[in-house]
Amino acid sequence: MNVRDKLWLFASRAHDDDIYLGPSNGFTRWSRITPAEGAMMLDVPNVIMIGSDGVPAPYSAEAYGYMESFYRMQNVVWSITGSGGFRAGNEENFICHLAERYPNVTGAFADDFLGAGQKTTMNEEEKRALILSARETLNTACRPLSMWLTVYTRDIESCDPSLYGLFDNLTLWTWEYRELERLSQNFERFEQKFPTNKKYLGIYILDYPSGKAIPNEYMELQCEYGLKLLREGQIDGMIFLTNCVMGIGLPSEYWLRDWIDRVKNIELP
Repeated sequence: MNVRDKLWLFASRAHDDDIYLGPSNGFTRWSRITPAEGAMMLDVPNVIMIGSDGVPAPYSAEAYGYMESFYRMQNVVWSITGSGGFRAGNEENFICHLAERYPNVTGAFADDFLGAGQKTTMNEEEKRALILSARETLNTACRPLSMWLTVYTRDIESCDPSLYGLFDNLTLWTWEYRELERLSQNFERFEQKFPTNKKYLGIYILDYPSGKAIPNEYMELQCEYGLKLLREGQIDGMIFLTNCVMGIGLPSEYWLRDWIDRVKNIELP
């Protein structure tokens, strides 16, 4: 197994992040890159497909179209909650259905469901009940499916391990790029709080608070730290976000492409 096998794209529909791009924010164009194109451009073999405002809807022709475009992917994880925590309500059943049709479907992802970014009015007990219900449904699938969760560094101290720990895989994200200066300390706290869960390092290429590309020195900081964690077996993968800010000339994207080319064939223990 090599580094490339452990790389993922966090993906959503093309144009999903146009609000952050375009001439009014200093860009010359919007992104038109689809999830499959983004994975191809970065040369990563795994994708997490996140719904946005209910699109693509479960069981829709659009959803099946995305899955067809992921035919060559090693692993596909589909969202049970989308951006902002949006749910249609039948995501778990749809993912079980996808697993029957597509052998590379391996899990379900809860984005913005706990902690920062959520828009739900559910209380913690209602969230716990939903997580357990989703797990019960996913257990009826034709093969084991893992449950994934977005965790922001700013939530590490306040999060409830008994709730977050219900997920198999926890993905750690740093919302503001200057906070990456504390990435190693934040990961150590993360590891201490969740010693048994599989962990993934999330990496932005656009700094959403400022609307600018992540500076290359911070790209290097987080990517090299992630590589170190991979080689030491402390994380199970790295996740890059996202296709819908690619193809517009971000220096951080060009840096990331070159970095992946340099490290992707490194053998892992």
